[in-house]
Order: sequence, then C-alpha cells, then structure tokens
Amino acid sequence: MLWALAGVFLLVAALLLAPLRLQAVAGSDPPRYRVELGLLGGLVPVALLDSARARKPTGPKPDAAKPAAKKRRPSAKMLRAGARAGLEALGCVRIDRLRGEVRIGLGDPALTGEFWGKASGILQALPWRGFRLLPLFDRQTLEGEGEIVLSVVPARLLPVLLRFVWRLR
Repeated sequence: MLWALAGVFLLVAALLLAPLRLQAVAGSDPPRYRVELGLLGGLVPVALLDSARARKPTGPKPDAAKPAAKKRRPSAKMLRAGARAGLEALGCVRIDRLRGEVRIGLGDPALTGEFWGKASGILQALPWRGFRLLPLFDRQTLEGEGEIVLSVVPARLLPVLLRFVWRLR
C-alpha cells in the first residue's frame, strides 16, 4: 500500500514539474492548422486540433419551439479575478519558438501603410526575429503561415490558481 502511494506521489510530482509544450502550426495556402500538447516536456504528444483529421457529423439542430435555457453571466468580481490570473499565468509561459510570415493588405494603401508602420514597431521591440509582416498594397488580404511553441511548468501555475481562488472568496 505504501509503495502504491509513493508511486502515485511520484507520478503527480512528475506531471507537475515536467514542462508542458503547446505547439500550434497554421497556414493559409491550403488552409490548415494543427495544435498539439506535449506532456512530460514533449515526450508524449497529444493532438488537440488538426484540420487534416476527419470531423464527426454534428447532431440535429435544437428545436426553436423549446425555450432557451437562461445563461448565467459571471460576476464582475470573477471577471476581474480571472483577468488578473490570466495575466499572471502569461508571465509563467515561455515562448520557445515563434516563426512565420503574414502578408496583409487592407484594400487602401494608406491604411495598409499605417497599419504596417505601427505593427512593425511592435514586432521590432519583440525579441523574436523569426516572424515577418509583409504589406500588400494592391489588394485586401490576410494570408501566411506560422508556428509557435509555448512551454509552461504546471507547478508554476499553482500559486496563480491559489491567488485566483483567494480573490473569489
């Protein structure tokens, strides 16, 4: 019994201390996307979303005659605490890789130039140099391809979760 308890403790510790890797890849020609979660530092990949996988058929639409269930809205306290916890959680996430190219055109060359000037200033301030933004002044479009790999150690999120629950009390 003691060995089983020690084994469960070691398994939980390994899951909390080993980083999770989230990899997202997307492209526009042909339209495709893939999101994969890597458990135990990426050793155990789990596909979350994949445009190449066949989709399950959706069920029938609900009747319009039935009254819709009343949806509960979160309180302002929960929204504030959730926003704060989300920002804190972003501080625990590390960007391992960001690469890609986005081609954007807004239809009007002046608007495209204005957008490109503001966005390039932001992109130059970021430490990743593998991401490019290319303006297209001759048409309205949004196309490109990219990849991002994020990693987080779940144990680093536990204090954020505890603070979130504390703020809700």
